[in-house]
Amino acid sequence: MRLNEEIIRILKKNVAMALGCTEPIAACLAVVKAREILGKEPDRVELHVSGNIYKNGLGVGIPGTKMKGLLVAGALGIYTGSSSDLLEVLKNVNSEIAEAAESFVSDERISVQIIDNVDKLYIKAKAYAGEDCAITEIAKSHTNIISGRLNGELVFEKDSDIEKLEASDESSYAKLSVASIVEFAKSTSFDSISFIMQGVDCNWSIAHEGLNGEYGLQVGKKLHATYVNSLLGNEIMVSAMSKAAAGVDARMSGSMMPVMTNSGSGNQGITIYVPIIDLAEKLKAREDILARALIIANAIPIHIKHSIGPLSALCGIVPASAGVAAGASYLLGGDVEQIKSAVQYVLGNTSGVFCDGAKPSCALKSSTGISAAIQAAIFSTQNCITPNGDGILDNDVEETIVHLSKIASIGMAKTDDQIIEIMKSK
Repeated sequence: MRLNEEIIRILKKNVAMALGCTEPIAACLAVVKAREILGKEPDRVELHVSGNIYKNGLGVGIPGTKMKGLLVAGALGIYTGSSSDLLEVLKNVNSEIAEAAESFVSDERISVQIIDNVDKLYIKAKAYAGEDCAITEIAKSHTNIISGRLNGELVFEKDSDIEKLEASDESSYAKLSVASIVEFAKSTSFDSISFIMQGVDCNWSIAHEGLNGEYGLQVGKKLHATYVNSLLGNEIMVSAMSKAAAGVDARMSGSMMPVMTNSGSGNQGITIYVPIIDLAEKLKAREDILARALIIANAIPIHIKHSIGPLSALCGIVPASAGVAAGASYLLGGDVEQIKSAVQYVLGNTSGVFCDGAKPSCALKSSTGISAAIQAAIFSTQNCITPNGDGILDNDVEETIVHLSKIASIGMAKTDDQIIEIMKSK
């Protein structure tokens, strides 16, 4: 398979629509599938999840409800949704369904507990109706339903290891580099990459929803009102920060608006798309130039996260910000070496940011990451001295990415455990 075709396949696999935070929505999906196997409405549900699913599902608002967390997300799966809807499984939630789910939670008919020694992304849903019990499992990715059982009998099963499902994946990811991504984005026909534009309207819309509504901490709205409209004018950095943060504000507080995700994360999708769209508008860039910038901005985080995994102690804003820095540098006229420098700058600045779950204050981290990204893009295109060799940085950006991966997947493992323990104790 030609490299261009492989990059397109990887992008399409890692950039998808979702309604709501993906971890609780995946829990809902597991319950929906269990309900479908059961063939009737469950009267009791148990969720058994990995620590990282628990962490990312604990404090986030659930679309269509006034509640937060995995319990209400799972309960919604009792009353609505089709497993074929994947991460848009809650698209038909209304006030009646929300009230039923909230009552199910208040009646303590659904429980959640952490299960050890499983993949970082793992969910088991047990749905009971009288003497009948259906069990489903999700592993490795948010929509990868690996098994279903009814009263102990296996209904279906598939390999939980996604790399084995597509044997060519590992070799395809191994060919990715910042340089190959930039070359692909610059040289491929617009028709081949126009699919990336699907996320423009939805991610831009939720940003403006956050600016106009009263969601969460209102990070974006306050930034916009305090800085963009008065103190700093329509300055590029703060404009991008406020709009993206507003989108995260809305999403983390239960907005029913879908977004385009990156690497399984809607917050990463918003953080990537919104600043690039905002900068492209200010520069009056053509649609094809915006698409190429978005390809770069989406593909680089996918490249970085492949060896880390979808969930870890490293905040997803770190790879997302690297993507924004690269895409912004491209829009500002950066060549491949300057784009590499932009990635180096932002990783040198943000690499210590850890993930303590999905929640309204993720908007703060998004705005911080975008600030670092725009700064990195400006520095790179002005040929400032790149901090190669500082700390975990290497002269080769690809080695820097390897170093970051080791820290996130190995070095921060105990950090992740400690964060989860703190959250459990609250």
